[in-house]
Amino acid sequence: MGEEEQRPEHFPALQHGYRIHKGSFEWAEDVLKLLREAAGWMESKGIRQWTPGQFVEQDIQGYFTDREVYLALDGNALAGMFTLQFSDAQYWGEQNDESYVYLHRLTVAQTHRGGGLGRQMIGFAVLKARELGRKGLRLDTAAHNVKLNRYYQSMGFRYMGTRDVGEGRLVNLYEYGSASGHSMRLRYMDALDFGHLQRWSLSADFLKQWAGPSFTYPLDHKQLTNYLEGANHPAESDKLIYCAVEGEEHQVVGHISLSAIDRANGSARISRVIVDPAQQGRGIGQRMIQELLRIAFDGLRLHRLSLGAFSFNQAALKCYERAGFIREGIQREAALFGENYIDCIQLSILDREWRARKA
Repeated sequence: MGEEEQRPEHFPALQHGYRIHKGSFEWAEDVLKLLREAAGWMESKGIRQWTPGQFVEQDIQGYFTDREVYLALDGNALAGMFTLQFSDAQYWGEQNDESYVYLHRLTVAQTHRGGGLGRQMIGFAVLKARELGRKGLRLDTAAHNVKLNRYYQSMGFRYMGTRDVGEGRLVNLYEYGSASGHSMRLRYMDALDFGHLQRWSLSADFLKQWAGPSFTYPLDHKQLTNYLEGANHPAESDKLIYCAVEGEEHQVVGHISLSAIDRANGSARISRVIVDPAQQGRGIGQRMIQELLRIAFDGLRLHRLSLGAFSFNQAALKCYERAGFIREGIQREAALFGENYIDCIQLSILDREWRARKA
Protein backbone atom coordinates (compact mmCIF):
# COMPACT_ATOMS: atom_id res chain seq x y z
CA MET A 1 0.00 0.00 0.00
CA GLY A 2 2.91 2.40 -0.35
CA GLU A 3 5.67 3.48 1.99
CA GLU A 4 5.08 4.13 5.69
CA GLU A 5 6.12 7.78 5.45
CA GLN A 6 3.21 8.38 3.07
CA ARG A 7 0.66 7.32 5.67
CA PRO A 8 -1.69 10.13 6.79
CA GLU A 9 -0.80 11.21 10.32
CA HIS A 10 -4.19 10.34 11.85
CA PHE A 11 -4.17 6.70 10.75
CA PRO A 12 -1.91 4.04 12.28
CA ALA A 13 -0.47 1.17 10.28
CA LEU A 14 -2.20 -2.19 10.63
CA GLN A 15 -1.54 -3.62 14.08
CA HIS A 16 -2.16 -6.78 16.13
CA GLY A 17 -1.49 -9.02 13.14
CA TYR A 18 -4.43 -7.74 11.09
CA ARG A 19 -4.33 -7.96 7.33
CA ILE A 20 -6.75 -6.47 4.82
CA HIS A 21 -7.49 -7.95 1.45
CA LYS A 22 -10.12 -7.69 -1.23
CA GLY A 23 -12.93 -10.17 -0.60
CA SER A 24 -14.77 -12.46 -3.00
CA PHE A 25 -18.16 -14.24 -3.13
CA GLU A 26 -17.23 -17.06 -0.74
CA TRP A 27 -17.15 -14.50 2.10
CA ALA A 28 -20.76 -13.35 1.53
CA GLU A 29 -22.23 -15.42 4.37
CA ASP A 30 -19.61 -14.19 6.85
CA VAL A 31 -20.15 -10.58 5.79
CA LEU A 32 -23.93 -10.95 6.18
CA LYS A 33 -23.50 -12.35 9.68
CA LEU A 34 -21.07 -9.56 10.64
CA LEU A 35 -23.41 -6.80 9.42
CA ARG A 36 -26.47 -8.29 11.13
CA GLU A 37 -24.57 -8.61 14.41
CA ALA A 38 -23.44 -5.00 14.16
CA ALA A 39 -26.98 -3.83 13.40
CA GLY A 40 -28.34 -5.81 16.34
CA TRP A 41 -25.79 -4.22 18.63
CA MET A 42 -26.79 -0.75 17.38
CA GLU A 43 -30.45 -1.48 18.08
CA SER A 44 -29.61 -2.67 21.60
CA LYS A 45 -27.81 0.64 22.24
CA GLY A 46 -30.62 2.77 20.82
CA ILE A 47 -28.50 3.83 17.83
CA ARG A 48 -30.81 4.52 14.88
CA GLN A 49 -28.52 3.64 12.01
CA TRP A 50 -28.83 0.02 10.87
CA THR A 51 -31.36 -2.75 11.53
CA PRO A 52 -30.63 -6.47 11.16
CA GLY A 53 -33.55 -6.87 8.74
CA GLN A 54 -32.10 -4.45 6.20
CA PHE A 55 -29.30 -6.88 5.36
CA VAL A 56 -30.36 -9.74 3.06
CA GLU A 57 -28.27 -12.31 1.25
CA GLN A 58 -29.05 -11.01 -2.24
CA ASP A 59 -27.88 -7.50 -1.38
CA ILE A 60 -24.68 -8.76 0.20
CA GLN A 61 -23.88 -10.82 -2.88
CA GLY A 62 -24.43 -7.65 -4.91
CA TYR A 63 -21.69 -5.90 -2.96
CA PHE A 64 -19.13 -8.20 -4.61
CA THR A 65 -20.23 -7.17 -8.11
CA ASP A 66 -21.22 -3.52 -7.60
CA ARG A 67 -18.43 -2.51 -5.20
CA GLU A 68 -15.08 -3.60 -3.89
CA VAL A 69 -15.36 -5.44 -0.57
CA TYR A 70 -12.38 -5.33 1.79
CA LEU A 71 -12.01 -7.73 4.71
CA ALA A 72 -9.92 -7.22 7.83
CA LEU A 73 -8.72 -10.63 8.99
CA ASP A 74 -7.26 -11.69 12.31
CA GLY A 75 -5.71 -14.97 11.31
CA ASN A 76 -8.59 -16.62 9.47
CA ALA A 77 -11.31 -14.83 11.45
CA LEU A 78 -13.28 -11.93 9.99
CA ALA A 79 -12.56 -8.98 12.29
CA GLY A 80 -14.02 -6.18 10.18
CA MET A 81 -14.99 -5.07 6.71
CA PHE A 82 -15.85 -2.10 4.50
CA THR A 83 -16.80 -1.49 0.90
CA LEU A 84 -15.51 1.00 -1.66
CA GLN A 85 -17.31 2.36 -4.71
CA PHE A 86 -16.49 5.01 -7.26
CA SER A 87 -19.73 6.93 -7.48
CA ASP A 88 -22.47 7.64 -4.93
CA ALA A 89 -25.26 9.78 -6.35
CA GLN A 90 -27.75 8.33 -3.85
CA TYR A 91 -26.01 9.93 -0.88
CA TRP A 92 -24.08 12.80 -2.47
CA GLY A 93 -26.61 14.03 -5.05
CA GLU A 94 -25.31 17.00 -7.03
CA GLN A 95 -22.03 16.81 -5.10
CA ASN A 96 -21.32 13.33 -6.45
CA ASP A 97 -17.89 13.26 -8.07
CA GLU A 98 -16.50 10.12 -9.65
CA SER A 99 -12.93 11.24 -9.02
CA TYR A 100 -13.41 10.27 -5.34
CA VAL A 101 -13.68 6.89 -3.63
CA TYR A 102 -16.75 6.33 -1.43
CA LEU A 103 -16.62 4.20 1.72
CA HIS A 104 -19.64 2.31 3.08
CA ARG A 105 -20.48 -0.44 5.57
CA LEU A 106 -17.48 0.11 7.82
CA THR A 107 -17.95 -2.57 10.48
CA VAL A 108 -15.85 -4.05 13.29
CA ALA A 109 -16.76 -7.40 14.85
CA GLN A 110 -17.86 -7.24 18.48
CA THR A 111 -14.89 -9.43 19.44
CA HIS A 112 -12.47 -6.84 18.03
CA ARG A 113 -13.97 -3.53 19.14
CA GLY A 114 -11.97 -1.02 21.13
CA GLY A 115 -8.64 -1.81 19.52
CA GLY A 116 -8.57 0.88 16.83
CA LEU A 117 -9.35 -1.44 13.92
CA GLY A 118 -11.93 0.98 12.51
CA ARG A 119 -9.35 3.76 12.26
CA GLN A 120 -6.85 1.37 10.71
CA MET A 121 -9.36 0.30 8.04
CA ILE A 122 -10.17 3.92 7.24
CA GLY A 123 -6.46 4.64 6.91
CA PHE A 124 -6.16 1.72 4.50
CA ALA A 125 -9.05 3.15 2.45
CA VAL A 126 -7.44 6.62 2.38
CA LEU A 127 -4.24 5.09 1.03
CA LYS A 128 -6.19 2.98 -1.47
CA ALA A 129 -7.87 6.13 -2.82
CA ARG A 130 -4.43 7.70 -3.15
CA GLU A 131 -3.02 4.60 -4.83
CA LEU A 132 -5.84 4.74 -7.39
CA GLY A 133 -5.08 8.38 -8.20
CA ARG A 134 -8.38 9.68 -6.77
CA LYS A 135 -8.87 13.07 -5.12
CA GLY A 136 -9.65 11.49 -1.78
CA LEU A 137 -12.02 9.38 0.29
CA ARG A 138 -15.64 10.24 1.06
CA LEU A 139 -18.12 8.74 3.51
CA ASP A 140 -21.41 9.51 5.20
CA THR A 141 -22.78 8.95 8.68
CA ALA A 142 -26.06 9.42 10.53
CA ALA A 143 -26.55 13.12 11.22
CA HIS A 144 -28.02 12.51 14.69
CA ASN A 145 -25.03 10.47 15.93
CA VAL A 146 -22.87 13.30 17.28
CA LYS A 147 -20.30 10.89 18.76
CA LEU A 148 -19.69 9.18 15.41
CA ASN A 149 -19.48 12.52 13.61
CA ARG A 150 -16.88 13.64 16.14
CA TYR A 151 -14.95 10.42 15.48
CA TYR A 152 -14.61 11.16 11.77
CA GLN A 153 -13.83 14.83 12.39
CA SER A 154 -11.00 13.82 14.73
CA MET A 155 -9.36 12.01 11.81
CA GLY A 156 -9.38 15.10 9.61
CA PHE A 157 -12.56 14.38 7.63
CA ARG A 158 -14.20 17.66 6.66
CA TYR A 159 -17.95 18.24 6.78
CA MET A 160 -19.35 18.76 3.27
CA GLY A 161 -23.10 18.97 3.87
CA THR A 162 -26.22 17.18 5.09
CA ARG A 163 -28.70 15.30 2.89
CA ASP A 164 -32.06 13.62 3.32
CA VAL A 165 -31.60 10.22 1.68
CA GLY A 166 -35.23 9.21 2.06
CA GLU A 167 -37.94 8.89 4.68
CA GLY A 168 -36.46 11.78 6.63
CA ARG A 169 -33.15 9.99 7.20
CA LEU A 170 -30.46 12.66 7.38
CA VAL A 171 -26.80 11.89 6.75
CA ASN A 172 -23.76 14.11 7.13
CA LEU A 173 -21.23 13.96 4.31
CA TYR A 174 -17.48 13.92 4.97
CA GLU A 175 -14.40 14.09 2.78
CA TYR A 176 -10.73 13.37 3.31
CA GLY A 177 -8.70 14.70 0.40
CA SER A 178 -5.78 16.86 -0.54
CA ALA A 179 -7.07 19.70 1.66
CA SER A 180 -7.95 17.38 4.55
CA GLY A 181 -5.92 15.98 7.38
CA HIS A 182 -4.10 19.26 7.99
CA SER A 183 -2.49 19.75 11.38
CA MET A 184 -5.39 21.83 12.74
CA ARG A 185 -8.94 20.55 12.39
CA LEU A 186 -12.35 21.28 13.88
CA ARG A 187 -14.35 18.64 15.70
CA TYR A 188 -17.51 18.87 17.78
CA MET A 189 -17.00 19.84 21.38
CA ASP A 190 -18.18 17.53 24.17
CA ALA A 191 -18.16 17.51 27.96
CA LEU A 192 -14.57 16.18 28.05
CA ASP A 193 -13.45 19.50 26.56
CA PHE A 194 -14.94 21.71 29.30
CA GLY A 195 -11.72 21.83 31.27
CA HIS A 196 -9.87 23.56 28.44
CA LEU A 197 -12.26 26.50 28.31
CA GLN A 198 -12.25 26.78 32.09
CA ARG A 199 -8.43 26.87 32.22
CA TRP A 200 -8.20 29.43 29.41
CA SER A 201 -10.73 31.81 31.02
CA LEU A 202 -8.09 33.46 33.18
CA SER A 203 -10.20 36.37 34.45
CA ALA A 204 -13.65 37.89 34.23
CA ASP A 205 -12.44 40.46 31.67
CA PHE A 206 -10.76 37.84 29.47
CA LEU A 207 -13.87 35.65 29.57
CA LYS A 208 -15.96 38.65 28.49
CA GLN A 209 -13.45 39.43 25.74
CA TRP A 210 -13.88 36.10 23.95
CA ALA A 211 -17.40 35.08 25.01
CA GLY A 212 -19.19 38.40 25.43
CA PRO A 213 -22.13 38.30 27.86
CA SER A 214 -22.97 34.64 27.18
CA PHE A 215 -20.92 33.32 30.14
CA THR A 216 -20.23 34.60 33.63
CA TYR A 217 -17.01 34.21 35.59
CA PRO A 218 -15.97 31.75 36.87
CA LEU A 219 -16.97 29.53 33.98
CA ASP A 220 -18.47 26.37 35.47
CA HIS A 221 -19.68 22.97 34.32
CA LYS A 222 -23.35 23.95 34.45
CA GLN A 223 -22.90 26.89 32.06
CA LEU A 224 -21.00 24.76 29.57
CA THR A 225 -23.54 21.91 29.79
CA ASN A 226 -26.33 24.38 28.98
CA TYR A 227 -24.23 25.82 26.16
CA LEU A 228 -23.81 22.38 24.56
CA GLU A 229 -27.48 21.39 24.93
CA GLY A 230 -29.10 20.78 21.53
CA ALA A 231 -25.96 21.69 19.57
CA ASN A 232 -24.14 19.99 16.69
CA HIS A 233 -26.96 18.75 14.47
CA PRO A 234 -26.18 20.63 11.22
CA ALA A 235 -29.70 20.37 9.78
CA GLU A 236 -31.54 21.29 12.99
CA SER A 237 -29.43 23.01 15.67
CA ASP A 238 -29.10 26.77 15.92
CA LYS A 239 -25.46 26.37 16.97
CA LEU A 240 -22.47 24.24 16.03
CA ILE A 241 -19.75 24.17 18.67
CA TYR A 242 -16.21 23.13 17.84
CA CYS A 243 -12.84 22.53 19.40
CA ALA A 244 -9.73 23.01 17.28
CA VAL A 245 -7.41 20.04 17.67
CA GLU A 246 -3.91 19.27 16.43
CA GLY A 247 -1.72 16.24 15.88
CA GLU A 248 -2.09 12.54 16.53
CA GLU A 249 -2.61 13.25 20.22
CA HIS A 250 -5.67 15.39 19.41
CA GLN A 251 -4.37 18.31 21.45
CA VAL A 252 -7.12 20.90 21.93
CA VAL A 253 -5.72 24.30 20.93
CA GLY A 254 -8.82 26.45 20.44
CA HIS A 255 -12.59 26.83 20.41
CA ILE A 256 -15.08 28.43 18.01
CA SER A 257 -18.81 28.28 17.45
CA LEU A 258 -21.34 29.08 14.76
CA SER A 259 -24.43 30.43 16.50
CA ALA A 260 -27.79 32.05 15.73
CA ILE A 261 -28.09 29.85 12.62
CA ASP A 262 -31.07 31.09 10.60
CA ARG A 263 -31.62 28.71 7.71
CA ALA A 264 -34.63 30.61 6.34
CA ASN A 265 -32.50 33.70 5.77
CA GLY A 266 -29.15 31.96 5.30
CA SER A 267 -27.35 33.72 8.12
CA ALA A 268 -25.36 32.88 11.24
CA ARG A 269 -22.86 34.44 13.63
CA ILE A 270 -19.35 33.33 14.49
CA SER A 271 -18.89 33.62 18.24
CA ARG A 272 -16.85 32.57 21.27
CA VAL A 273 -13.50 32.44 19.48
CA ILE A 274 -10.53 31.60 21.68
CA VAL A 275 -7.08 30.13 21.16
CA ASP A 276 -5.20 28.44 23.99
CA PRO A 277 -3.12 31.31 25.44
CA ALA A 278 -0.05 29.06 25.30
CA GLN A 279 -0.57 28.48 21.56
CA GLN A 280 -1.18 32.05 20.39
CA GLY A 281 0.97 33.52 17.62
CA ARG A 282 0.88 30.36 15.49
CA GLY A 283 -1.98 31.32 13.18
CA ILE A 284 -4.45 28.91 14.80
CA GLY A 285 -7.18 31.55 15.03
CA GLN A 286 -6.86 32.35 11.33
CA ARG A 287 -7.13 28.68 10.40
CA MET A 288 -10.15 28.17 12.67
CA ILE A 289 -11.94 31.07 10.99
CA GLN A 290 -11.11 29.83 7.50
CA GLU A 291 -12.38 26.33 8.20
CA LEU A 292 -15.58 27.59 9.81
CA LEU A 293 -16.21 29.81 6.77
CA ARG A 294 -15.89 26.73 4.57
CA ILE A 295 -18.30 24.76 6.75
CA ALA A 296 -20.82 27.61 6.76
CA PHE A 297 -20.71 28.53 3.08
CA ASP A 298 -19.90 25.20 1.41
CA GLY A 299 -21.43 22.76 3.89
CA LEU A 300 -24.47 24.63 5.22
CA ARG A 301 -24.91 26.82 2.11
CA LEU A 302 -25.40 29.97 4.19
CA HIS A 303 -25.40 33.45 2.67
CA ARG A 304 -24.14 35.77 5.41
CA LEU A 305 -21.92 35.48 8.47
CA SER A 306 -21.35 38.15 11.08
CA LEU A 307 -19.22 38.55 14.19
CA GLY A 308 -18.09 41.19 16.65
CA ALA A 309 -14.86 42.13 18.39
CA PHE A 310 -14.14 44.74 21.03
CA SER A 311 -12.26 47.75 19.71
CA PHE A 312 -9.16 47.12 21.86
CA ASN A 313 -8.76 43.59 20.44
CA GLN A 314 -6.75 44.61 17.40
CA ALA A 315 -5.26 41.14 16.87
CA ALA A 316 -8.75 39.65 16.45
CA LEU A 317 -9.91 42.45 14.17
CA LYS A 318 -6.89 41.98 11.91
CA CYS A 319 -7.52 38.22 11.83
CA TYR A 320 -11.14 38.68 10.77
CA GLU A 321 -10.34 41.29 8.13
CA ARG A 322 -7.61 39.08 6.66
CA ALA A 323 -10.29 36.39 6.29
CA GLY A 324 -12.45 38.81 4.28
CA PHE A 325 -14.79 40.26 6.90
CA ILE A 326 -15.85 43.86 6.32
CA ARG A 327 -16.59 46.36 9.07
CA GLU A 328 -20.22 47.39 8.92
CA GLY A 329 -20.92 49.22 12.17
CA ILE A 330 -20.11 49.96 15.79
CA GLN A 331 -22.02 49.14 18.93
CA ARG A 332 -20.99 52.15 20.95
CA GLU A 333 -19.87 51.53 24.53
CA ALA A 334 -21.23 47.98 24.40
CA ALA A 335 -19.40 46.49 27.39
CA LEU A 336 -17.79 47.62 30.61
CA PHE A 337 -14.14 46.68 31.15
CA GLY A 338 -12.82 48.00 34.44
CA GLU A 339 -14.02 51.59 34.60
CA ASN A 340 -14.37 52.10 30.84
CA TYR A 341 -17.12 51.29 28.36
CA ILE A 342 -15.74 49.74 25.17
CA ASP A 343 -17.13 49.80 21.63
CA CYS A 344 -17.85 46.53 19.83
CA ILE A 345 -16.95 46.48 16.11
CA GLN A 346 -19.41 44.56 13.93
CA LEU A 347 -18.16 42.77 10.80
CA SER A 348 -19.71 40.53 8.17
CA ILE A 349 -18.91 38.52 5.06
CA LEU A 350 -21.21 37.25 2.27
CA ASP A 351 -20.94 33.95 0.46
CA ARG A 352 -20.09 35.60 -2.87
CA GLU A 353 -17.30 37.59 -1.23
CA TRP A 354 -15.85 34.44 0.31
CA ARG A 355 -16.06 32.52 -3.00
CA ALA A 356 -14.38 35.37 -4.86
CA ARG A 357 -11.49 35.36 -2.37
CA LYS A 358 -11.23 31.57 -2.56
CA ALA A 359 -11.13 31.64 -6.35
